[in-house]
Amino acid sequence: MQPIGVQAQLLSNDVLAKWLLEDFPYRIQLAPIFPFLPVAGDSLRYATTGPLPPAVTVGQCGPIPEDTKQPRDPNRIHSMAEIATHFRVCYKAQDIFSSNVNDQVAVQMALAVRELLYKFWILFESGDALANPDEFDGLNRLVDPVNVLDLRGRELRLEDLDLAKQRVRANDGRCVVAFTSGPGNLAIRAAHYVRGLTPHYQNMEVPCPDGRSKSVHVLTFDGAPVYINDLNQVVQWSEAGPRAFLAPETALHIDGFDPPLATNIWFFVLGPGNLHGIMPEKAQNIIVRSTILADGSTLVYHVMMPVGMARGSAGSISVIKNATIPRG
Repeated sequence: MQPIGVQAQLLSNDVLAKWLLEDFPYRIQLAPIFPFLPVAGDSLRYATTGPLPPAVTVGQCGPIPEDTKQPRDPNRIHSMAEIATHFRVCYKAQDIFSSNVNDQVAVQMALAVRELLYKFWILFESGDALANPDEFDGLNRLVDPVNVLDLRGRELRLEDLDLAKQRVRANDGRCVVAFTSGPGNLAIRAAHYVRGLTPHYQNMEVPCPDGRSKSVHVLTFDGAPVYINDLNQVVQWSEAGPRAFLAPETALHIDGFDPPLATNIWFFVLGPGNLHGIMPEKAQNIIVRSTILADGSTLVYHVMMPVGMARGSAGSISVIKNATIPRG
């Protein structure tokens, strides 16, 4: 006869939790607030001009000098790319193995959408349509070279942050956000610690797993909230210069000091005329198309996201490149 505890287990059951969960989800904190503009075409074109000289004062009946503005030639054109993945679900799996908790298609679809977002947030910084026409241009291509402060592996200082943020002049330098990797976030805080200062934080409403919002402390610099993107570029730095880029999961498991990790810290203003995303007007969401295998046994779901990035004013983006974490 089995022990009474074993017998009791025969009357019990386990419960499958909902969804197929990632063991290593990447933080893409800017995603909920990053704006997208619909485009009635395959690209968005911005006409821009150089610095505007102030108008002049004139005397009574005096001549008024002409200053007709000329747009730069050519205009700045921002194109889109199509990010895609696909998955398969056979009819038997859908008919028999879907449960009261998980639908086979819904589970795969949720993760496919997450994969699209991951690729977008990789290209957000590193996208280069010149090197690969299948990509859209990311921050590295959109930033004006005069707004780049390259530390070449030097430890980050508060003065670097001040200078980079001051180079964002669009929207009168207001409503600026900071954007960096996990090591970049550590570098900002460490730049305060080595001066004996406490970093600044502000309360922000963020979504929680239970579906409600909660006010949490978020790191800021000079009023700019710092958003973490684990998919930003992180590189090992040596005396000879940068080595190979690190995979995000690798970068987050290194202390950042030995070897030093170099990363970029971005400042920008979001919205029309500044930095924003673009999507086709007729496809402002994830596109799903399904086909059936020739033997009729399996549905194939193709999941696509046509998307790009655009920058209006050159004064809307600045960056500190190749910053390393200060040592205490």
